[in-house]
Amino acid sequence: MLKRLFSLLTPLWLLMAWLDASAQHAAAALPVDKLSFQIDSLQKAHHIPGLQVLIFTKDSLLYQRNAGLRNLKTKTPVTAQTLFPVASITKSLVAVATLMLVQQGKLALTDEVKKLVPDIPIDNPWQTTDPVRIAYLLEHTAGFDDWSMKAYAYNNPTISLQEGFTIDPQARRTRWRPGTFMAYSNAAPPVVARIIETKTGHEFESFVRQRIFTPLGMKRATFHRDGAALTDLATGYVGKDQQEAPYWYLLARPSGGLNISALELMPFVQMLMGRGSFQGQQLLSPALVDRMETPTTSLANRAGSQQGYGLHNFITAYQGHLLHGHDGAGIGLRAHYLYQSGLNRGIIFLINTDGPAFFKLRDAILKLVLQDIPAQLPPEYPLSAAQKQTWLGYYRPSHFRIAKTGWFLGLTDLLRISEEEGKLVFYDGLGSNPVRLRPIGAHRALRLEKQGYTPELTLVQDDRHEAVLVRAFGAGIQANTATKTSALGAWLPVALGHVCLLIIGLCVLLGFGWLGRGVWLWRKGRRLSALPVRISLFVYGLSYVVMLILLNGEGNHLGVVSPQSMTVFVTSVLGPLAALGALASLLGRYKQISGRFDWLFMSVATSSAMVVVGYLGVWGLIGFQTWA
Repeated sequence: MLKRLFSLLTPLWLLMAWLDASAQHAAAALPVDKLSFQIDSLQKAHHIPGLQVLIFTKDSLLYQRNAGLRNLKTKTPVTAQTLFPVASITKSLVAVATLMLVQQGKLALTDEVKKLVPDIPIDNPWQTTDPVRIAYLLEHTAGFDDWSMKAYAYNNPTISLQEGFTIDPQARRTRWRPGTFMAYSNAAPPVVARIIETKTGHEFESFVRQRIFTPLGMKRATFHRDGAALTDLATGYVGKDQQEAPYWYLLARPSGGLNISALELMPFVQMLMGRGSFQGQQLLSPALVDRMETPTTSLANRAGSQQGYGLHNFITAYQGHLLHGHDGAGIGLRAHYLYQSGLNRGIIFLINTDGPAFFKLRDAILKLVLQDIPAQLPPEYPLSAAQKQTWLGYYRPSHFRIAKTGWFLGLTDLLRISEEEGKLVFYDGLGSNPVRLRPIGAHRALRLEKQGYTPELTLVQDDRHEAVLVRAFGAGIQANTATKTSALGAWLPVALGHVCLLIIGLCVLLGFGWLGRGVWLWRKGRRLSALPVRISLFVYGLSYVVMLILLNGEGNHLGVVSPQSMTVFVTSVLGPLAALGALASLLGRYKQISGRFDWLFMSVATSSAMVVVGYLGVWGLIGFQTWA
């Protein structure tokens, strides 16, 4: 009875809380001095070359900060006119352009993509029962892989949208039933943009300029390095040493090619805050803006989750308030816009560097902008003992954003939910601190993070009736889902993975010792026992150490034929060959090994090497051509 009453009263409570918060705090004064102090302090502490920060309502600008340099070499300052490449924020324009055609009756979000653009191949094993639809592309629930390294490294300023589809066709393969799980993919927006082109007869960029840029007064915004971008574009900087990043001519501009200033991006955000209206112009109906902000196609959303990724518009939950927007990450550049229409607040911040500075700046701005606004948390749902039990246990990452990363994330990321002092707590990875969970439904809970964020977790079942934990979309998350497993299923791969990594490191360290000892014995006319085994294990370990270092490196060198990518290819072949050589040599010379430790280590190391080779073979990482 109590739970039934809870389910009836929760929507009413949320409505009353929202109305109360809106009425009391919509006109709350901004702490301007504190904002400037925090921004300047973070810029200095984290060596942010330049930045733009705006805070505004749907009708007016409340705060503006342009600081630092857009180019360190020329010492050119950031001004209000400085353009920043805003990367994936571009996707929001794709969504709005699509909704404009929906508004005209030329498209429906449920339209089958294959029927609209049959010339773009999509590999969908579920085509008969579950075709890919426009909404799936916009919400990233089509199951597409993300771009390959080759696609990310592609750098051609003149490539057309249609030509871009030939570069990485394998990304358009549905890896699970469309419309079930979300995985962010840059391969989806170009398909939607092409649909827009076929329906309008105009190039995507031309359509956006006519229907979005012109009405909103975005006169200097551009998808190319032309116009204002030739004279006022911020340069990106990478790493602690602030290496200048080259301009990124993206493979498909609808995925992230927009160059714009914060001041010109503001009208676009104000239009969304105004429910499709800007300065008397109704670009979109309020219902379509609501749909853009509301994710609906995933299993988590169908299970009642109010968070996730809408139509190229995702939710950032802070103290229970749901802020909409999108971020963008380029080479040495980060961008984000956020807004909450009920509170009448919008935020834009653009910086020309990467790293943790972006997130610290976001945290500081949100904390100050919302400091006088009470938290808006729904009441805690009273879980029964049986319901609580369904949450408890271990979860391994699944449904990866980039399929090739699964081999590593599956060994290093382990999620767990446990009960401590009668409350559910969440461990988001190995060595992470516990985060308190606040159940808001039988299968939904909020993470009460120290910074004030309250992202949602949703428990659903996949096609195989396995429990899957769905995390709210966020920057840097390579797998938004994790599938429940046993304690053995959780810890065995992690333990084996770490033991194998340790042995790889020991093979390298001991290998240098073996080489030195072998040379010393050779000079004395003697020979180190089982030398072929030792050399093989040393080559095996060194190959994979080099491969891991290169795969973890920065830049797009791996996406083209380069010394780095060729080295990865060579080591991905040399490692397995050396492991097989170690096995063959060990079997033929095990009687020659002097010393119990040597025999034990070589036996364990060789067995470990065969496990590693088999595992990487399953993931397709033997003969890994990163440029292909």
